[in-house]
Amino acid sequence: MEGRKRQENNTIQNFRSNKKRKLQNEITTININKSRFQDLSNEIFYVIFEYLDIHHVHKGFFNFNKRFKNLLNNSNLLTKINISTISKSDFDYYYRNIIIRNREHINLLRLSNPFTTDIIFSPTNIILKFISLETLILDNTYVKYLNKIFDYLLDLPKFHSLTISFIDYIESLDIFIQIFRLSKLEYCKIIYKIKNNHYYLFI
Repeated sequence: MEGRKRQENNTIQNFRSNKKRKLQNEITTININKSRFQDLSNEIFYVIFEYLDIHHVHKGFFNFNKRFKNLLNNSNLLTKINISTISKSDFDYYYRNIIIRNREHINLLRLSNPFTTDIIFSPTNIILKFISLETLILDNTYVKYLNKIFDYLLDLPKFHSLTISFIDYIESLDIFIQIFRLSKLEYCKIIYKIKNNHYYLFI
């Protein structure tokens, strides 16, 4: 009887010991992997970041530790902002934490949702802070913003490339006269619609 009880106790003790050893091995493996991940060179991380959307890179790494924050702040990743289709809430995060904080260094800005143009160009003089902006691409924007866009772009010292596609119809081609106010413009592509027709305008 006592022998059986002793055997059961030994079995339980061995089970617990094995379980503890397995857990320690798993923790060690996690720590090793974590160490290896953080030991990667900055160059490797920059290559990885290039394959990810900057919105996800910022959310996943910016507040991870000081090293990653410095990596992002000192990279060229935040100078080229290419925002594809995105929700309003995600864009609000993007706008506050990426665009506004890096507006003086952004040289390429691409917006692909109608509401993004309104956010970027509506606040007074916000776009004028984009002093390094060279290229602006607006996909699916509204014609009503065109005059305002041109007014602001006139005052950007390095701006020289514009691409716009409109989501609504153009009533008069006279609005394109405004393009010639942009004396530093080297490239211009405008995709617009008149009734049932599609037109492309290159300058």
